Amino acid sequence: MEGKIGMEAMRYERRGTVALLIMALRPVNTLTAPMRAALGAGLQQALADPEVQAVVLCSDIANFSAGADFSEPGASAAQSLAALCVQIERSPKPIVAALNGKVLGAGLELALAAHQRVALSDAALGLPDVTLGSVPGAGGTQRLARLVGAQTALRLLLDAHPITGAQALTAGLVDSVVQADLPEAAIAAALRLALTPPAGGLVPASERREGLRDGKSFHAAVVAARARLGTSFLPAPHRAVDCVEAAQLLSPEQGLAYEAAAQEDLVQSPQAQGLRHIFFAERRAGFAPRTLASPGVVQLHTLGIWGSGQGVAELVVQALAAGLRVSLVEPSREALSACLSRIATLQERAVSQGRQSAESRDADWARLQSVLDPAPLATADLIVASAEAGPVPLNAASAITLGALPARTGAGRISLVPAMAWGLVAELCHTPEASATLAARAMALGRMLGWRMVFTGPGGPIEARLRAALSAAIAGLEAKGVARAVIAASLGSFGIGVGSQTQLPVAPNEAPGVLRACLAALANQGARLVAEAVARRPSDVDTVAVLAGLFPRWQGGPMFHADREGLLVMRADLRHLAEAAPQIYAPNPLWDELIAEGRSFATLNRAD
Repeated sequence: MEGKIGMEAMRYERRGTVALLIMALRPVNTLTAPMRAALGAGLQQALADPEVQAVVLCSDIANFSAGADFSEPGASAAQSLAALCVQIERSPKPIVAALNGKVLGAGLELALAAHQRVALSDAALGLPDVTLGSVPGAGGTQRLARLVGAQTALRLLLDAHPITGAQALTAGLVDSVVQADLPEAAIAAALRLALTPPAGGLVPASERREGLRDGKSFHAAVVAARARLGTSFLPAPHRAVDCVEAAQLLSPEQGLAYEAAAQEDLVQSPQAQGLRHIFFAERRAGFAPRTLASPGVVQLHTLGIWGSGQGVAELVVQALAAGLRVSLVEPSREALSACLSRIATLQERAVSQGRQSAESRDADWARLQSVLDPAPLATADLIVASAEAGPVPLNAASAITLGALPARTGAGRISLVPAMAWGLVAELCHTPEASATLAARAMALGRMLGWRMVFTGPGGPIEARLRAALSAAIAGLEAKGVARAVIAASLGSFGIGVGSQTQLPVAPNEAPGVLRACLAALANQGARLVAEAVARRPSDVDTVAVLAGLFPRWQGGPMFHADREGLLVMRADLRHLAEAAPQIYAPNPLWDELIAEGRSFATLNRAD
């Protein structure tokens, strides 16, 4: 027997006496409202069928579920998911979750409500809610802590890094791990539970007590987590610790209510709003413009580099670490020798700091070809030419420039402003006539090197222009007699320049004036970048500012901040500041245009 419920989100199938609720919402099984409704209806159908003895929650795509639909209001979505989780854990028929790929956030909360979990060894399980300024809201903190104890629960909640299925088995988060045939293993586990139920019957996940057996260790883990956090200015980690503690101190029903209240409070906080904005901004920035739509999946094996100018050594080291074969071509023997020395220095530093093994360094070096003759460029999958090197002598159609595009050019060109390390921002500058095929190769390079890609038009890079605006504002303040230390403390009190610190510096008396000048300069430069089509949208400016360390992540970025402050207020500040420094603060006409139309910068954050 086979039925269909919410076909676009989920399939209902029968395998003998086991019902399968198969999530099939591409690309990552986001737990949207239709998906939640389909799962609830599927469960009801399974429970109403007398021939069904057990249920399996699974996916037929690469991920079990990467989490919630963040376009929904946080509290209402969490309440709906929480109700579904209660429905699952209270099922009189055993439910087993089959976990593959990403099992994150709301996806892991859904799995935690099941009676058992079977996972592929390489599945990725995590609760990254604190990175969005919140905590799980569908019982994740309570079920997790009761299942695995405080230490593991706090590691997952506070570090926000997923663990593998194999690690989850060791922690007690999953009941078994397989290398293949996941649905079959989950069906077998469900049938075992149905045919040989545990003594006392099925225990709802929120009432499990394995993690509470050692009360002293549980309490000690909570105390240690609070000590590590200290007086951290971000509220979500503190509330996550409180929720874990609640699992020990409160009844299951009270613990679930406590978590729900904490989540509802946090999603309304300014920090959560800023973090959620930048989360979407980064995702939006990473999509290529329609004009550069990829012709298909592109794989790189060989990278040619023409010239040894600024940034080349860093690029070579990153490319080698990603497994690429690199041909470094430099006609000047002296310049080539100097670049190779720089590469060796960077690699030795990585070895001495424990970021790379000596064996890995040697393997990387073996994939590097350094020559004076440009012949290897003819067969390279992609060529990166340093700005100082001049025209590429061979295979020029496969070449991009290392550095910024000129403000105006009629040629179809692509230029790369690379990231200096994994996870940082790289800008792919392009003219309207640029080759989509070449852009796809540049994007493939960025993915291999772990860069956060942002697509820009001529006139950038965005980061350089934002950095210049901030520097000019600081120089203007210093010219007025404001001490550099006061400026640094003022910016630090807002979160600029504090890095990974958990405490912000105390704001000096001069902080309001310093922040007004610096934030206005960044926002006005951002407006110019959008008006000149250097940035495709204001949120791209925010993305670069945050990833480049020019703006704190929880503040959302300079354009988000301008919207939050109010465009009328910010324009008034700009006009006042422009009396002394019009080159920095004279409001770009985009301010007047948006104010006249009653719009915000957020209204310009189109998909493309």
